Amino acid sequence: MDDIIDKEELDKDTDEPTIIEQLFQRNYNLLTQTAVTLKKSYVNKLDGTSSLKIAVGVADNNSVEVFDLKKTSLSLICRLSGHEKSLTEVVFSQNDDQLLYTTGHDGLIKLWDLRAGGSCAQEYKDDDDEQIVKPFECVDVSCNGRVLCAGSQLVQDDAYLVFWDQRKPKPLGGYWNSHTDDITQIKFHKEKTEIITTGAMDGLLNVFNILEQTEDEALTFSLNVENSIEKISWLDATQVACTTQSNDFQIWNSETGDMIRSFSRDKVAKSIKRSKGDDCYLVDAYTSVDDTPVLLAGSHGENGDVLRSVTVAGKKLQPCSNFTQNKQTVRCCWYNKERDMLVTAGESGLVSVWSATDGTGPETAVNSKITGAIKNLRVNRHKPY
Repeated sequence: MDDIIDKEELDKDTDEPTIIEQLFQRNYNLLTQTAVTLKKSYVNKLDGTSSLKIAVGVADNNSVEVFDLKKTSLSLICRLSGHEKSLTEVVFSQNDDQLLYTTGHDGLIKLWDLRAGGSCAQEYKDDDDEQIVKPFECVDVSCNGRVLCAGSQLVQDDAYLVFWDQRKPKPLGGYWNSHTDDITQIKFHKEKTEIITTGAMDGLLNVFNILEQTEDEALTFSLNVENSIEKISWLDATQVACTTQSNDFQIWNSETGDMIRSFSRDKVAKSIKRSKGDDCYLVDAYTSVDDTPVLLAGSHGENGDVLRSVTVAGKKLQPCSNFTQNKQTVRCCWYNKERDMLVTAGESGLVSVWSATDGTGPETAVNSKITGAIKNLRVNRHKPY
């Protein structure tokens, strides 16, 4: 048995350290870092605001910790606790950074008001049939902050998308025929309140126009990713990126239904210069300050602290950044394009803030900008709204 283990390939860099440094030229400095608790905790949900409030979901106790980034430190604002079952999503309102939404397997969406010490201001649930609890896997809010949409696990052969007016606890309506397995992600368009995209375990990436009268009319595209979808992100007005549970990466055009790019796990591993594809994992995708699509990925190999990013350049993935100060397997991230700042969190319960640098040290123009900014459907299931 020892001989078999000895001969097993170990994940490692495919180039020398000096070459790695030359390839990954976009530098990010670890501005600050904090642990959510004194115990090792698993963080798998994260969101932020333009005013640099950071909310993280702690899987161990289904709580949410909300921080304020001040200069070079994260200050705890409040701790939110109210879901009896697994917490599955945290998301800030797009037009009010004092409002935070959470959802979980208890079938509830909770609205928290940070101005009132983190009190629960509203609860939303779908109680059309009180005998059936819909365990929600995800939630998102429209860019104008008015419409909520939550996606459920498969319940008696149906997976539900349920809509609410943000001001009312009872649902407007919903869709339940477009997915055949647990809905894992919902993302509203960044500028168009009527456009949403959803992903599920059934491998479908669906695009809806919810101004249409029926679900069939609203479903603009049903795109077959051919793998269970883990995360979705809007890269721009038309491009939607998704990562799968087998760590593949795809980009689709939401207006034509065409696949633009597809990269396997092995290709991503090669692009971050690691030798073993099976140890590669994908975190999420976002659009950088120069409007380039970026994929954040890591490796479980060695100490499990390898975290790097690559950019999409034509048909290839090009090395971008090497986060050498990372100390954990990262599970979620949030990118602030205005400040070119990345926040990551993961399996060791660390919340890390990375700011762009020119390689000369931590005191950069970006850090100065951060400091300055801190100072100064009804039951008939028809049209959701």
